[in-house]
Order: sequence, then C-alpha cells, then structure tokens
Amino acid sequence: MLKDFLKPYKPKPETWKESSIGHLCCFYTDEIPELSETDIVIIGINDGRKSIGNEGCSNAPDTIKDEFYKLVKQNSKIRISDLGSISAGDTFEDSISALNDVSDFLLRENITLIILGGSQELAFGQYMAYQKICKNMEYVCITPEFDLKNDNFLRKICTFKPNYLFNINILGYQSYLVESDSIDVLQKLYFESHRLGNLKKDITDVEPMLRNADMVSINTTSIKQADAPANASGNPNGFSGEEMCQIAWYAGLADKIKSLGIYELNPIYDVCGQTSKLVSQMLWYFVDGFYNRKNDNPILHNEFIKYRCTLADKQPEAVFYKSKLSDRWWMEIPYPDSYGEHSILTPCSYNDYLMASKGEMPDRFWRGLQKINM
Repeated sequence: MLKDFLKPYKPKPETWKESSIGHLCCFYTDEIPELSETDIVIIGINDGRKSIGNEGCSNAPDTIKDEFYKLVKQNSKIRISDLGSISAGDTFEDSISALNDVSDFLLRENITLIILGGSQELAFGQYMAYQKICKNMEYVCITPEFDLKNDNFLRKICTFKPNYLFNINILGYQSYLVESDSIDVLQKLYFESHRLGNLKKDITDVEPMLRNADMVSINTTSIKQADAPANASGNPNGFSGEEMCQIAWYAGLADKIKSLGIYELNPIYDVCGQTSKLVSQMLWYFVDGFYNRKNDNPILHNEFIKYRCTLADKQPEAVFYKSKLSDRWWMEIPYPDSYGEHSILTPCSYNDYLMASKGEMPDRFWRGLQKINM
C-alpha cells in the first residue's frame, strides 16, 4: 500500500562522516524497510499549493534530509526509516488524502512519524490520521499567526467530524498578526493560545504544554527570519534557533506524541541552506528526546512526591505530583461530584506549584476546571 504513494529519497552517503546518523537509517529503495524494526519514520510531502507566495516549500523535504543525515548520531540504538516523499496529487485534497492514508497506516503500526512539508495546510491530513487511534486528541500548533474565520487547516480541524479533538494549544503567536476574534473563539472553546513574548520569558514552560500532546505541527515562520530565512513571508520576530531546538527536544521527550510535522520551509529563500540546517538540528533534538522518554506518569508508577495546596476563596484543593525520575510536575483537576470520578491528571510546571503554594490559582488549573465542566 505504501508504495502506491511514496517515491524514494536518494541518500548522499558521500557527504556523510563515519559517525553520521545516516549510516544507522534504513532507506526505501525497491522495498519498504521492515517496519517492525523501526521506531521513527521520516516522510516528505511535496505540495506547496496552499502556501500563497511560498509554493517553493514543496521542495523542502529532500533539502532537510540532506542536512539531517550528515549529523553525528546520538547513539547506536537509533531505528529510523526514510520512506521517501508523497508526490503532489492532482488536487490539494488528493495530497491531503494521501498523507492521511500513509500516516494512518504508520500510526497504527505504533510508529512515530516525522512529516516534512510542504504547506502548513497539510497539517489537516496529519490530524485526520488519528481518527481511528485517538479519542481525546491533543494538538500543539506552533505558528506565529492563526485564523479561525476562513477555510483553512485549523478551522477544518476544529470542525472535523467525527470530533475527537480535546484540546488545541497554539504556541508562539504574535498579537499583531492575529485578529482578536480568533483568540476569542479559542477561549470560548477552552482551547489554549500563548503569545511569543510570554513563552520567551521562560522557554521551559513549553515542556508541560507539549507533554500531553498527540500531534505537533511547526510553521517555520515561527522562527525569527534571521535564524530561518527560508520563507517568502518570514518574520523579524520569533523563536530563536536555540529555543526551537529546545522545543523540539521537549516534543521528542513527550511520551504521547506520535507525529511531528514541519512545514513552510522554502529552499528558494534559504541563504546558505541555513534553515534546512536548523530544521535538521531540530530533528536531531526530537530524536534525542524520543530516545530519552521516561514513560513518566503518576498513573504508571509510584516514584512521585505528593504536595497539597490550599487555594484562597474556598476553591478546590490543588494536589501536585513531582516525579523522582525526571523532576517534572503534574496536578490533579477535580471532577464535579456528579461525575463519580475523583480527578484527572494534567502536566504542569514548578511555577504552577509555587503559585498554588501561595494560595493563588494557576491559570492552567483554572482552564482545566472550565474544560471538564463544559
């Protein structure tokens, strides 16, 4: 089935060092690599038709791969297969359907998927692939701007039937690029959005936002243009290259994330291949995080310290858990009494605990209460 959609990537081992990661990877040539011996699959999709003025992003997958396979391997445990790229269909909807079919097959094989676009609109196909495997989908979208009024990938995700979407978390949006109506709609749905400036104050706060995610998509224009020039509509402000690599590592570390999509890189504007090199380094950090996953959750083991905090104004007690394995934090969100369930656990940060220890309700705690009382 996969062969019907994919054309092989041609690796360039003559550009690799002896220690390069490419030597540990399997590549689709005549036959699809053995998926039972694969942890991570990398695919490209060569369609930029919905990226207005930036259609050259269709050529990004191979340029990113060329740089990634040169990088030095983290360890010898890596099991990565490159299945090539999906060619653009007769229509953009055909490309979405092909990405859905390929991603659906691989996700049901319990493989973690890296998708290299292509237009950010392809994230809809990435999302559709979860409908058979996920009941309460959590999606993190890293982008400088979003719009929920027009017919685009984000609106399609929000309105898709069957509805298996539990949460959207938009990271790094820039206020002067986003209409207030779109932010209001997200808030009414109790979805989350976080401004670039707030996240840059402490990039470690991104980690709990990614920890429960099932899917992540990254628009490369969320990286400031000085660090990532490969887009016709780049932004002078954005995450730095270092910050984005740290975010990619957090995404790899997150136990639930099954797919990472990176979109909108246009090689035509990529001075000295700078953006392709940066994205390849983001992939390196994602892979490194993946192989350092802890399966760390208070439900799974007892290596936790429990803290109780009394909040002001007769609010519910806040209960926190700190992992002895990773120093990461979770908090309980109590269900209403009528539900018959005690609470759900949600990732949080040390700063949330500090706020609660002073009797103040953390924003994350409040949003959790609103969502389960919808």
